[in-house]
Amino acid sequence: MCKQDWRSTIFLVLYGLSHILACDLPPEIEKCKAGDHVCITQRINDVIRLYPEGNSLFKMPSLKLITFDRLEATKTASNTPLQLKFQLFDIKLSGLDNAKALSTKGFEKNTQYHEIEFQVPILKIMARYEIDGKLLLLPMKGNGNGEFILKDVHITSKHKFILEKRDGKNYIKTVTFLTSLEPGSVTFKFENLFGGNKELTDATNKVLSDNSLDVWNAMGEQFSNGLGQLYRKILTPGMECLSYDDFFID
Repeated sequence: MCKQDWRSTIFLVLYGLSHILACDLPPEIEKCKAGDHVCITQRINDVIRLYPEGNSLFKMPSLKLITFDRLEATKTASNTPLQLKFQLFDIKLSGLDNAKALSTKGFEKNTQYHEIEFQVPILKIMARYEIDGKLLLLPMKGNGNGEFILKDVHITSKHKFILEKRDGKNYIKTVTFLTSLEPGSVTFKFENLFGGNKELTDATNKVLSDNSLDVWNAMGEQFSNGLGQLYRKILTPGMECLSYDDFFID
């Protein structure tokens, strides 16, 4: 299994946008009534539209480019379709500034549960990679630069939490966080596979991209555990400035 959850991280950047609603917002961003899911969804989209490069006042990161150091997956059991060691370094993620919130659930004063659905037209991941093993029985070995383009990405995340008292007010503390990411297609581009053999590299990238959903079904659960460590780095600063008591207008 992977040590982190990169799909969770994608959502958590977006999920952090919803928590901005708890702060004292500028007049162009109105607070919503508890449980008003139409309003809450609209406000999340307003924040994406107005602050694609982030907002330090709300401790919101830029959505245009997110960087992190490393993701690492370990080899799985020999009887699974995914048998490889796969690491990414110096990772750059872009595309979240074009995300759109589709719906929300929870977000009520007496419900310690939130769920949000997003649609993202294109997510691009660029990184250095090291890979060795088999994917869908296809041998893969090499290191170099890699690019992954995910199109028509549907993200759903479910967040359960408890409330902790700080200075007489309630603040969120996460209990569980589950997310799913379903791309319409994925384009894989590994450079320098098989010791720089261009023909094998090009052929492998074509097979992976032509069968991207099969590859994703085999690899996605592993890859999905890629950015979990960033979860708290992204969400915690926002939570520290937010009181759930002041989350809504009523």
